[in-house]
Amino acid sequence: MHRRIRHELGIPDDRGKRYSWGYGACPDLSQHELVWRLLDAENAIGASLTSAYQIIPEQSTAAITLHHPRAAYFNAAACGS
Repeated sequence: MHRRIRHELGIPDDRGKRYSWGYGACPDLSQHELVWRLLDAENAIGASLTSAYQIIPEQSTAAITLHHPRAAYFNAAACGS
């Protein structure tokens, strides 16, 4: 999907970052619940969340994509609270 977005926007392949929950930049999977409410994901696409905030169907993902030229990966978990 990220590749498709870049193509549709005419953005070079090496530009843009994708941040998904459960990885260093967004370690808190419970934030999936907020995204599900904001986007009404269950009604919109039929996807749901488990009690551990995993997405059903399996191998589905939620992500934030940024295409600013200075977008970079970072590790929020390493920053502490």
